[in-house]
Amino acid sequence: MNMVCHDQELEPILKVQNLNKRYGEGCSQCETPESLAGEDNRCPNCGSVWACINVNMELYKGEIIGIVGESGSGKSSLMKSLYFDDEITSGSAMISVYKNGDVNIFTESAQQKRYIRNHLLGMVYQNPLLGLRMSFSSGGNIAEKLIASGSLHVGSIRMRAGELLDHVEIPLTRMDELPKNFSGGMQQRVQISKALANNPPLLLLDEVTTGLDLSVQARVLDLIRKIQRELNVAMIVVSHDLGVIRMLADRTMVMRYGKVVEHGLTDQILEDPQHPYTQQLVHSLL
Repeated sequence: MNMVCHDQELEPILKVQNLNKRYGEGCSQCETPESLAGEDNRCPNCGSVWACINVNMELYKGEIIGIVGESGSGKSSLMKSLYFDDEITSGSAMISVYKNGDVNIFTESAQQKRYIRNHLLGMVYQNPLLGLRMSFSSGGNIAEKLIASGSLHVGSIRMRAGELLDHVEIPLTRMDELPKNFSGGMQQRVQISKALANNPPLLLLDEVTTGLDLSVQARVLDLIRKIQRELNVAMIVVSHDLGVIRMLADRTMVMRYGKVVEHGLTDQILEDPQHPYTQQLVHSLL
């Protein structure tokens, strides 16, 4: 576990402020998250759900933040919002290496959002079908990301694809093979190599070890740590598995019903949880 110490002058690479995301049309009883009755984030009247409620976070270069919470807590909605898969309802996010960190990326044009997705962010989904094209070879998947960011030289694209596959321990002999022929663990590793194609400063990992055998999980987690160490990429790792979070995350945010109920250093949260929900999460795994 690498403890990250934040120098006062150090700018966070990502700063999210008051991010709100509602699924559904909404009605007078759920116009704002505050107008919901009770602590549940689903409107009893129209069924709309506030998946993220006033989420704030700062992520520093080379740091890994873990986000935990049960299914429906809003952690995956947060990731989809940051990667522009879903439109947010309100809020802002700044990336320090994009326009000096002065611009809310959510209000940028579709073209600028594409640029941010292709150059500054990498996303690894729980389901490889969302992150990979199964009809393209594994090398072709990486090429797609490189071409989207403006690389057009076939030789250098192939070379880069080979480097990345090698980095995630996929034999180069399988570079022209379709990922649908690969095991789940290999598909995740191809997804990771695709996400890293343009050396993004930020990597989003959504439940990447769910459904994998334990030995395969361990290899994927080792790979993530190796990438963080060697490339100094900042990462947000979403998982419902506290073992994964303990192994990877410097700091942890706990989400419930769309809200962050506790955050702090991972060791502190797992050893001495303060919020009753976090206590319940931690103790259910002991």
